[in-house]
Amino acid sequence: MALTFFPSLKLDESASRIKAETLYRQYILPTALSDDRKELFRRDVFQKFGLEGLIALSVPKEYGGGGASYRCHYGVIEEMARGPIAFSVSVAVTNLVMGGLLAFGNEKQKENYLPKLTSGEWLGAFSLSEPQSGSDAAGLNLKATKVQSGYRLTGTKCWCSSGGDADLYLVMTRTGEHKTKDITAFLVTKNTPGFRIGKKEKKLGLRASALTELIFEDCFISEEHRLGKEGDGFAVALSQLDTGRIGIGACGTGIATAAIERMQKELNGDFGKHCQFKDAVAQKFSEYYARLQAVKMLITTASELKDQGQDIKILASQIKLLGSDLAMEVSHDLVHFLGERGVQEEEEVERFFRDAKALQIVEGTNQIQKLVLAREMEKMA
Repeated sequence: MALTFFPSLKLDESASRIKAETLYRQYILPTALSDDRKELFRRDVFQKFGLEGLIALSVPKEYGGGGASYRCHYGVIEEMARGPIAFSVSVAVTNLVMGGLLAFGNEKQKENYLPKLTSGEWLGAFSLSEPQSGSDAAGLNLKATKVQSGYRLTGTKCWCSSGGDADLYLVMTRTGEHKTKDITAFLVTKNTPGFRIGKKEKKLGLRASALTELIFEDCFISEEHRLGKEGDGFAVALSQLDTGRIGIGACGTGIATAAIERMQKELNGDFGKHCQFKDAVAQKFSEYYARLQAVKMLITTASELKDQGQDIKILASQIKLLGSDLAMEVSHDLVHFLGERGVQEEEEVERFFRDAKALQIVEGTNQIQKLVLAREMEKMA
């Protein structure tokens, strides 16, 4: 039985969610287990979602997007995350690249790249992290040296989602010594000479979404591939972190919804008939349902404020923190209460658990989100 939430969905939200659910049940769920084992990302499925208008819902129509609200966008991310969330993360990351282009790109860059991304023909990747600066967004060392008509990039990025699968990489580099003012962003296509994919990580969750090193060896990037002005890179990165954090929170609510619905099904079946602690389990999951409703309301509020162009930094950190923590707690208890069945690979619940842990780490660890919120509270005081 599907859970009920408030407020009621608007007509466009409902239509996009139904389309997303139909497509992922048709094209993603049937191969979810094998794709997870093989760490396989299906480009053809991504393109199907693009052709159906679900990859770029919030991008303006003139660039091939849906021109819809962020409520629609995050609703689709959440709906897809009720299945394997690796696909949802790939969609969300591509939207970070599109968001950077919309905010800082010139008209030629928008015309060249956005239609390919919005249609699903191209996959985007967003690269900020480096080995020594996982949580320090400004602590990067990938060097971009100014040369005639462009820059030479030398160094390594790490933990790049969709690395190797992506066609366009939004990469942050260092063009000077100042920690934040000398960061510059570049658009790097996959076949650029001097750029290659390094180590692919073996990881706990999100297995169907590649996580890789990016290696730049005297890689020439022309000025026309610089996004924004020299020194705008930190602003480019920050402009998309809020969007990404809400997306991860939405993935968390997707996992939590699926996990709670699964437990309801178990309690109404044989598990419930023989469980000595049925009432205690039901009460615990009713608390999760209440918390889930609260996080979903935060996402609704943040989406509406984002549509109005307002600052949502603090809400984004709250949503990322609460949504991913909730997903972790719910999936943990679902695995625990189901016992041996809960840890079997054939049962999707163990994937919920593995994927939920990844959500607590990506887009700024939850400890970083707490630090952001603590600093904001100091300002309030």
